[in-house]
Amino acid sequence: MQKVAITADVRRDNGKGVARKLRAQGLIPAVLYGGDGPPVSLKLVRRDLALVMQGHEGHHLLVDLAVKDDQGSGENPLVFLQELDVNPITQVIEHADFWRVDATKPIHTTVAIHLSGTPIGVRQGGVYQQVLREIDIEALPVDIPEKIEMEISNMAMGQALHVSDIPSEGIPYAILTPGDRVICTVHAPRAMAAETAATPEEGAGSEGQKS
Repeated sequence: MQKVAITADVRRDNGKGVARKLRAQGLIPAVLYGGDGPPVSLKLVRRDLALVMQGHEGHHLLVDLAVKDDQGSGENPLVFLQELDVNPITQVIEHADFWRVDATKPIHTTVAIHLSGTPIGVRQGGVYQQVLREIDIEALPVDIPEKIEMEISNMAMGQALHVSDIPSEGIPYAILTPGDRVICTVHAPRAMAAETAATPEEGAGSEGQKS
């Protein structure tokens, strides 16, 4: 996973009123957790975070976070963007949670699954459905992929793709989601399935007339 750099200031005041004022100024409230340090309330420029989010799948990022206090000093931890609150209507970032990480220790996180291509079964009239959009993995912070890409053009009607189908040879992370979990399926539409069920098997009619 690629690292990005963000600067944040220590925030002394808390509460909904403070958060509203920050957002009105183009800032967002944030909190730094984890590691050996205490939780720290932060504020940062919304546009700075939005810019580094561009081109990234999902909300997870590895960040070099420069934290400045009132005297201009502070810590500069390696952190993981753990949670991101986005307004469902305006799609504006409203809050962020950062988690201190140790670059030498693996962490447990989720990674988005990105599927590309149009299945053969869909071109034949089948219905495509993706039922799993992310998986759990464990990896060193720098080895966490931004997304897991899979090509599905060869999926036929009636076929399902499982977590166990994700290529695992040579990857620098462990997949924790059970292998039998279904990622996506291509199935026959109801009308086609009903027509197939209603069609008598070959030879069934002639056998019935022999009595």
